Amino acid sequence: MKKLLMVLLCAMAVLVAGCGDKFAKEKEAMSKAEETALSVEVPVLVRPVYSKNSRPTQEDYAKYHANIKKLIAIEENIIAVTRKSDSTIAELLKKAENDSEKKGLNEFKEKLRQNRIAFVKKVSKGRLWGDTYIVGAGSTWQEIEMVYGQPLKKTEANFEYEGIAFSDWYTKGVPPKGYKFVSDGPQGVFVNDKCSLTSDAGIRMGMSKDEVLKTLKAKYKKRIPDQKDEMYVVHNSTEVLHVIQYSIEDTFPYHVVSQFKDGKLKSYVIAPY
Repeated sequence: MKKLLMVLLCAMAVLVAGCGDKFAKEKEAMSKAEETALSVEVPVLVRPVYSKNSRPTQEDYAKYHANIKKLIAIEENIIAVTRKSDSTIAELLKKAENDSEKKGLNEFKEKLRQNRIAFVKKVSKGRLWGDTYIVGAGSTWQEIEMVYGQPLKKTEANFEYEGIAFSDWYTKGVPPKGYKFVSDGPQGVFVNDKCSLTSDAGIRMGMSKDEVLKTLKAKYKKRIPDQKDEMYVVHNSTEVLHVIQYSIEDTFPYHVVSQFKDGKLKSYVIAPY
């Protein structure tokens, strides 16, 4: 009798544990699939940078472009897996019967996103320009999607989200006549006052000019010997703050332009100019 009771108790324990998370099986499958995809070895990218003391060769550029093509091919496979996960989670959210189940799914979705962000930070190190939003100028389109999901609007050279757009600066998505242009990633980042994000430097919409300048000065790092010492040019008459050759932490120098209305930041551009 005692043995039977123990068996019944064990069976109930297993049953309860299995019912603790109705979507445990699906979550486990997604976790394994993404873990496998993100663990693939990627090529090391050394971006050629031209400066007074550095003259990259054609071989340097050829090697870089060959490796970035390999990286993008790997990232395309990752994106296929992440899209499948996101689609599955969306379907599971429809099946969720209460707020607790929905909360669990959203927490799981955020956990997957953080894993993707960790991957993106690792593989993009050393090729980003200026201020970033985890991703930015120098990222691939695939890395942007890993961080922010599929864009609200997408072209061959433009990813638009709420308040922020990642765009190829030179073509704006318009290839030269007779030439089909496919961009590897954005050259510029455009942010407007609908954006609720804070940049990696600490810039957010609504800041004053003094706050923006103070934040950038606190984060600025000089990266190359011939970089200009005079970094900050303020055009008060048009309420535009143009910061020349700006870089943070381990990013390369770039330009940032901040536009203000009524003394508050309303748009922010990171671009080559």
